Amino acid sequence: MITADIRGEMRRLVLREHWRIETVARRFGVHHSVVRRALREDTQTEQPAARSALDSFKPYIVQRLTEYPQLSGIRLLAELRKKGYRHSVAVLRRYVAKVRTPRPRKAYLRIEVDPGEQAQVDWGSFGHFRVGAAQRPLSVFSMVLSWSRTLFLDFSLDQQMETFLRMHRRALEYFHGVPRRILYDNLKSVVLHHVGSTVQFNPRFLHFAGHYLFEPVAAPVRYPEAKGRVESSIKYIRQAFFYGRSFSSLDDLRRQAASWRDETANQRLHATTRERPADRLLREHPRLHELPERPFDTDLVLFPLIVSKDCRVRLDSNTYSVPHDYVGKTVELRADDHTVRILFQGKEIARHNRCWERRHHVEDPAHVAELLARRPGAQGRKRRDRLAQLSPESRLYLKEVARRRIDLEHEVRKLLRLVDQYGETEVAQGMAQALAHRTFGARYVRTLIDQARFARGLPEPPEPIVTGNHAADSVVVEPHDLEEYDALYERSEDEDPDPDPGG
Repeated sequence: MITADIRGEMRRLVLREHWRIETVARRFGVHHSVVRRALREDTQTEQPAARSALDSFKPYIVQRLTEYPQLSGIRLLAELRKKGYRHSVAVLRRYVAKVRTPRPRKAYLRIEVDPGEQAQVDWGSFGHFRVGAAQRPLSVFSMVLSWSRTLFLDFSLDQQMETFLRMHRRALEYFHGVPRRILYDNLKSVVLHHVGSTVQFNPRFLHFAGHYLFEPVAAPVRYPEAKGRVESSIKYIRQAFFYGRSFSSLDDLRRQAASWRDETANQRLHATTRERPADRLLREHPRLHELPERPFDTDLVLFPLIVSKDCRVRLDSNTYSVPHDYVGKTVELRADDHTVRILFQGKEIARHNRCWERRHHVEDPAHVAELLARRPGAQGRKRRDRLAQLSPESRLYLKEVARRRIDLEHEVRKLLRLVDQYGETEVAQGMAQALAHRTFGARYVRTLIDQARFARGLPEPPEPIVTGNHAADSVVVEPHDLEEYDALYERSEDEDPDPDPGG
C-alpha cells in the first residue's frame, strides 16, 4: 500500500529534484503509473467533513445542557424525537459526552488512626447458596482493624442478631484483643434510629459492646466512604477469593475462606501500608484491650416452646425430635450455626446437628425407637417416611409404587435393605433414575445403582445377611484385625504347653 508520505516523497523527487518518473518508480519498486497518479493528486485538497445526523439539533442540545447540566441522554432523546430526530441514542450520547460540563469529583482526606483505636465492620451479600433442595442467602461478615488492615471474614446463611454477635466474638478472638471503637453502617442490628447526630443503638448490641468494652460508632447516613477499609475488603474478598471457586458445602466454604485469610489476605503486601497486615498486627496487639474471661452468649434462644404431639419442636421451618415423655411440656431451644439443643428445666434432653434445608424433619433414632416400642403399629409408616425423606423423587417413586400392583410394605423393606447396603445417597439416585425410566421395583433400583457404581469404577458392596428377625438383622458386627487372633493363639500356646506323654 502506498502511503501518503511515500506519495509526497515521489512528488518532491519529480517536481522539485526533477528526477525522471521511471527512476522514481525503480527507487520505490512500483510501476511508473503509480508515480504518475501521485503527481496528479493534490495533497492540499481536504476531504469534506461527514455530515452528522445531529447537526440540525446541536444548538438545541447545547442550550438544554446549559440550562440543565444533569439532563440525561434518554430525556434528550425523548425531546428530540418530537422534533424529528430518528437516529439511535448512541449518536446522541457521544455528542452529549463531548459538550456536557464534567461533573465535579469529590475529594477525600485519608484519615489514619492509632494502633488499637478502631475497627470497621460490615456485611456483604454473595448471592444464594444451595443447601440440599433449599436456596439460602449467602453473606460474608468482614471486620478490619483500621491501623494494621488485618482482616477477619466468615460466611453465614443469615444475618440475624445472634449470628452478627457470634461473628463479632470470633473476630475478636481471632485478633486476640478488642479495639477501642468499632465503626458500623446503619445496620438494624446496631442502629435503630439515626436522625442527624442523634443515634439510638440496639439495646441487645449495646449489651454485647459493654461485655467486650468497645464503643460502637455509627457512620453518617449514605456515606460509605467513612468506612472505606471494610468496603474495600468486601470487594477484595469477592474478587480475590470468592469469584471462580467452587464449594461443596458451607463448611467447605468456611474452611477455604479461613485458609485464604491466613495464607493470602493477611500475608500480602498491602498496597497502602506497604507492609503485611500480619506483621502490623504483632505491633498493634499490645494496644488492643484483652478479651473477657467469659465469652458472650450468642446462642439463638427460643422460649417457651411447647413440644408437639408428634414429639417435635420447630426452628426455621424445620422440626427436631425430642423424647416422647416431653409431649405437651414447655422446653427451651438453644441453637448456634452447627448445633440445636433442647432443654427442659435447664437439663439437656435432645441435641441435633442444625439443618439449613427447609421443611426438613430431623430425628434422633433413639427417640424414634422409644416411640415405636410403645406403638409398634407405626413401624411401617416410619419406614415409608424414612424413604420419602431421601429426596423429592423418592416421594414420587413411592406414590407410583402404591398405584401399581406391588406390595408397598414389602417394597419398602427391600429398599431399606438397599439403604443399609449402599447408603441413602445412592439409593435416592437409583430411585430417581427408576422413576425417570418408569421402572418400579427394588431389583430395578439395585440394577441402576450397580450400573452407576460400575461406571465410576466402584466395587459392589457385599450381600447383607438377612434372617428375617429384626433384632438379629439390626446387629452390627465390628470386624477385628486378624493379628489379634494370632496373638491370642500364641499366648494360649505359651500358657498351656502340651503335657509330657510319659508323665
